[in-house]
Amino acid sequence: METLSPVRMAPRWPSTCVTVDDRAYHALQCAAAMLPDGVQLILTRGYEPKRSRLGRLRILFRSGGILAFKILFPHRRNEIGPIFGANGHDIDGTHIDVSIEENGKRLRFLPLGVFTPIRVQGILYNKHAKIVDSVRAALIASGFLIHPNHTESFQIHCDFIGHPEPDCDRSHASTAAAHL
Repeated sequence: METLSPVRMAPRWPSTCVTVDDRAYHALQCAAAMLPDGVQLILTRGYEPKRSRLGRLRILFRSGGILAFKILFPHRRNEIGPIFGANGHDIDGTHIDVSIEENGKRLRFLPLGVFTPIRVQGILYNKHAKIVDSVRAALIASGFLIHPNHTESFQIHCDFIGHPEPDCDRSHASTAAAHL
Protein backbone atom coordinates (compact mmCIF):
# COMPACT_ATOMS: atom_id res chain seq x y z
CA MET A 1 0.00 0.00 0.00
CA GLU A 2 1.36 3.39 -0.99
CA THR A 3 1.78 6.12 1.58
CA LEU A 4 1.73 9.39 -0.30
CA SER A 5 2.47 12.77 1.17
CA PRO A 6 -0.13 15.45 0.70
CA VAL A 7 0.63 18.26 -1.68
CA ARG A 8 -0.94 21.57 -0.73
CA MET A 9 -2.84 23.46 -3.43
CA ALA A 10 -2.40 27.23 -3.54
CA PRO A 11 -3.29 28.65 -6.97
CA ARG A 12 -1.21 31.63 -8.07
CA TRP A 13 -3.28 34.77 -8.57
CA PRO A 14 -5.45 35.32 -10.60
CA SER A 15 -6.24 31.59 -10.73
CA THR A 16 -8.72 30.09 -8.30
CA CYS A 17 -7.88 26.43 -8.95
CA VAL A 18 -5.05 24.23 -10.22
CA THR A 19 -5.75 21.63 -12.89
CA VAL A 20 -3.15 18.90 -13.11
CA ASP A 21 -2.80 15.55 -14.89
CA ASP A 22 -3.53 12.59 -12.58
CA ARG A 23 -0.19 10.91 -13.36
CA ALA A 24 1.70 14.15 -12.75
CA TYR A 25 -0.12 14.67 -9.45
CA HIS A 26 0.67 11.13 -8.32
CA ALA A 27 4.34 11.68 -9.21
CA LEU A 28 4.26 14.99 -7.31
CA GLN A 29 2.98 13.14 -4.25
CA CYS A 30 5.80 10.62 -4.67
CA ALA A 31 8.31 13.49 -4.77
CA ALA A 32 6.75 14.98 -1.63
CA ALA A 33 7.19 11.62 0.13
CA MET A 34 10.95 11.82 -0.50
CA LEU A 35 11.37 15.15 1.25
CA PRO A 36 12.68 15.65 4.78
CA ASP A 37 10.16 16.10 7.58
CA GLY A 38 8.88 19.66 7.72
CA VAL A 39 9.23 20.26 3.96
CA GLN A 40 6.04 20.33 1.90
CA LEU A 41 5.32 20.95 -1.78
CA ILE A 42 2.73 23.51 -2.84
CA LEU A 43 1.16 23.14 -6.30
CA THR A 44 0.62 26.69 -7.60
CA ARG A 45 -0.04 26.33 -11.33
CA GLY A 46 -1.07 23.66 -13.79
CA TYR A 47 -3.14 23.57 -16.99
CA GLU A 48 -4.64 26.88 -18.14
CA PRO A 49 -6.53 26.79 -21.46
CA LYS A 50 -5.43 29.51 -23.90
CA ARG A 51 -8.96 30.41 -24.86
CA SER A 52 -10.24 30.83 -21.32
CA ARG A 53 -10.77 34.19 -19.64
CA LEU A 54 -7.70 33.50 -17.49
CA GLY A 55 -5.66 32.58 -20.57
CA ARG A 56 -6.52 35.89 -22.26
CA LEU A 57 -5.74 37.76 -19.05
CA ARG A 58 -2.31 36.08 -18.84
CA ILE A 59 -1.56 37.12 -22.44
CA LEU A 60 -2.33 40.72 -21.49
CA PHE A 61 -0.12 40.54 -18.37
CA ARG A 62 2.68 38.93 -20.39
CA SER A 63 2.67 41.78 -22.92
CA GLY A 64 3.14 44.39 -20.20
CA GLY A 65 5.66 42.18 -18.41
CA ILE A 66 7.77 41.72 -21.51
CA LEU A 67 7.95 45.46 -22.11
CA ALA A 68 8.94 46.13 -18.48
CA PHE A 69 11.48 43.26 -18.51
CA LYS A 70 13.13 44.64 -21.68
CA ILE A 71 13.49 48.04 -20.04
CA LEU A 72 14.73 46.79 -16.66
CA PHE A 73 16.96 43.96 -17.89
CA PRO A 74 18.16 44.77 -21.42
CA HIS A 75 21.06 42.30 -20.97
CA ARG A 76 18.60 39.43 -20.30
CA ARG A 77 16.52 39.63 -23.50
CA ASN A 78 17.37 35.99 -24.29
CA GLU A 79 15.28 35.00 -21.24
CA ILE A 80 12.04 36.63 -22.41
CA GLY A 81 10.75 33.51 -24.20
CA PRO A 82 11.42 31.09 -21.34
CA ILE A 83 10.12 33.47 -18.67
CA PHE A 84 7.06 34.89 -20.41
CA GLY A 85 6.11 31.92 -22.61
CA ALA A 86 3.29 29.58 -21.59
CA ASN A 87 5.86 26.78 -21.06
CA GLY A 88 3.25 24.10 -21.70
CA HIS A 89 0.69 25.32 -19.17
CA ASP A 90 -1.68 25.86 -22.11
CA ILE A 91 -1.18 22.31 -23.46
CA ASP A 92 -2.05 19.95 -20.61
CA GLY A 93 -1.71 19.36 -16.89
CA THR A 94 1.77 17.84 -17.02
CA HIS A 95 3.45 21.27 -16.92
CA ILE A 96 3.30 22.61 -13.38
CA ASP A 97 4.77 25.17 -10.98
CA VAL A 98 5.56 24.17 -7.41
CA SER A 99 6.58 26.13 -4.31
CA ILE A 100 8.26 24.93 -1.14
CA GLU A 101 7.11 25.25 2.44
CA GLU A 102 9.46 24.58 5.34
CA ASN A 103 8.04 24.13 8.84
CA GLY A 104 4.86 25.97 7.86
CA LYS A 105 6.65 28.90 6.19
CA ARG A 106 6.54 29.33 2.44
CA LEU A 107 9.99 29.94 0.95
CA ARG A 108 9.96 32.77 -1.58
CA PHE A 109 12.81 32.77 -4.08
CA LEU A 110 11.30 35.41 -6.35
CA PRO A 111 10.07 38.18 -4.03
CA LEU A 112 9.65 40.49 -7.04
CA GLY A 113 8.34 37.72 -9.29
CA VAL A 114 10.23 37.33 -12.54
CA PHE A 115 11.68 40.82 -11.96
CA THR A 116 13.78 39.54 -9.05
CA PRO A 117 17.42 40.17 -10.04
CA ILE A 118 19.63 37.11 -10.56
CA ARG A 119 21.91 38.29 -7.73
CA VAL A 120 18.99 38.27 -5.26
CA GLN A 121 17.90 34.85 -6.54
CA GLY A 122 21.41 33.58 -5.83
CA ILE A 123 21.40 34.94 -2.28
CA LEU A 124 18.03 33.31 -1.55
CA TYR A 125 19.15 30.04 -3.12
CA ASN A 126 22.33 29.97 -1.01
CA LYS A 127 20.25 30.50 2.12
CA HIS A 128 18.06 27.44 1.33
CA ALA A 129 20.28 25.41 -1.02
CA LYS A 130 19.94 22.12 0.84
CA ILE A 131 16.13 22.21 0.72
CA VAL A 132 15.95 23.45 -2.88
CA ASP A 133 18.37 20.77 -4.02
CA SER A 134 16.46 18.03 -2.19
CA VAL A 135 13.16 19.19 -3.75
CA ARG A 136 14.67 19.30 -7.24
CA ALA A 137 16.25 15.85 -6.76
CA ALA A 138 12.93 14.40 -5.54
CA LEU A 139 11.06 15.89 -8.51
CA ILE A 140 13.61 14.52 -10.98
CA ALA A 141 13.54 11.09 -9.31
CA SER A 142 9.74 11.13 -9.65
CA GLY A 143 9.77 11.78 -13.39
CA PHE A 144 9.89 15.57 -13.69
CA LEU A 145 12.23 17.73 -15.74
CA ILE A 146 13.10 21.09 -14.12
CA HIS A 147 13.00 24.10 -16.46
CA PRO A 148 16.56 25.07 -17.48
CA ASN A 149 16.01 28.84 -17.16
CA HIS A 150 17.34 30.15 -13.83
CA THR A 151 14.25 32.23 -12.99
CA GLU A 152 11.76 29.58 -14.14
CA SER A 153 13.59 26.98 -12.08
CA PHE A 154 12.96 29.12 -8.98
CA GLN A 155 9.25 29.11 -9.71
CA ILE A 156 10.04 25.40 -9.81
CA HIS A 157 8.44 25.06 -13.19
CA CYS A 158 8.70 21.40 -14.10
CA ASP A 159 7.34 19.09 -16.76
CA PHE A 160 6.21 15.56 -16.02
CA ILE A 161 7.98 13.34 -18.53
CA GLY A 162 7.26 9.95 -17.00
CA HIS A 163 7.41 8.16 -13.72
CA PRO A 164 10.59 6.05 -13.62
CA GLU A 165 9.82 4.46 -10.24
CA PRO A 166 6.15 3.52 -9.67
CA ASP A 167 6.74 2.32 -6.08
CA CYS A 168 6.87 5.55 -4.13
CA ASP A 169 5.90 4.72 -0.58
CA ARG A 170 7.67 6.74 2.11
CA SER A 171 10.08 3.99 3.19
CA HIS A 172 11.36 3.46 -0.34
CA ALA A 173 11.43 7.20 -1.04
CA SER A 174 13.40 7.94 2.12
CA THR A 175 16.06 5.48 1.06
CA ALA A 176 16.16 6.97 -2.45
CA ALA A 177 16.44 10.52 -1.10
CA ALA A 178 19.31 9.56 1.17
CA HIS A 179 21.34 8.43 -1.85
CA LEU A 180 20.82 11.58 -3.96
